[in-house]
Amino acid sequence: MPVRDTHANRRDVLKATGTAVAAGSLAGCLGSVTGGGSSTVSITLGHGIASEEPLWLMDAMPDILDHWGSAYEAEFKAFPANNQRLQAFQAGELQAGTSAAVTAIFSTNKGLPLTVVANITQEREDTFHEKFLARPDSGMDGLNKESLEGKKVGICAFKSWCDLWAQSAIREVGLVPDEDVELVKVPFPSMGEAVSKGQVDTAIFPPVFEMLGKQKHGLKPIFSVIDTVGWEHDLMELWFSTQFIEQNPDVVEKFLEDYSTAVDYYNQNTKESKRAIHDAGYVQTPKETYVSLPNYTHSVQPLTESLKKINQLVADMGWIEEPVEIDNLYNLDYLP
Repeated sequence: MPVRDTHANRRDVLKATGTAVAAGSLAGCLGSVTGGGSSTVSITLGHGIASEEPLWLMDAMPDILDHWGSAYEAEFKAFPANNQRLQAFQAGELQAGTSAAVTAIFSTNKGLPLTVVANITQEREDTFHEKFLARPDSGMDGLNKESLEGKKVGICAFKSWCDLWAQSAIREVGLVPDEDVELVKVPFPSMGEAVSKGQVDTAIFPPVFEMLGKQKHGLKPIFSVIDTVGWEHDLMELWFSTQFIEQNPDVVEKFLEDYSTAVDYYNQNTKESKRAIHDAGYVQTPKETYVSLPNYTHSVQPLTESLKKINQLVADMGWIEEPVEIDNLYNLDYLP
């Protein structure tokens, strides 16, 4: 039988304050790829706490999958932040995981032996994509120089996906981040109040926090993350240890077959899937509130052209010296 976290343990992780997993040496990245001698390969996968529903559905509804528990055993572990998953990977604790697209690029730039094998979440025009919200009396009325100059923008973390889109917005209107506009780190749960009280002028809001920002604080959207660059893009990616892929290609193929099944099932049965995900302890928002939230686009196939653009964008911003070799970033040969 597949190994599964108890609901209590998962909730403890979800409520964690962000204490980082101690980083190990790069030599530990490979971890165990044989499940301690078991004939069934074990996969320990580190995931986040938002925006990864079809992946969570694999654990919440394994009965819809063909290979879970037979071709492989999987243990899903929650980490509140991208860097915590990467630290756990470096410590040899994970064979697979999730990360923001920009974090995957950073990992490739640093030479971490991991490979993106599928997409999890995309920001598309016809489905949910993050907005920057502001107070109705802020005078901010769109993506323009007048709205942003001299303002404070709330971001979830520095050199994160929300920092990327905030800086893209600032650059798009001809301003300089940290000179013309101040970037302020604000946890997502605090962003609505921070904007409402004027601690920051605007901030980026994922679904549940956008809902709360509008309902509780009366905030309004002024522009979206797609507006900042003009193109749709990947938000979250699924990766595996490069050596795990090399040693267990059939297992990776079967895992991705199951993942593809979960993506299709989620897209076709979204409300049922979200209730199952909630029952499995992945989400702390009240169930029917969670079910009613708008949904991102979920696809197994990354938007590879957008990855190339993000790769160039982070180099242009000086976050990496030059774009990474795109062939070192992802390998989609194992997708069904």
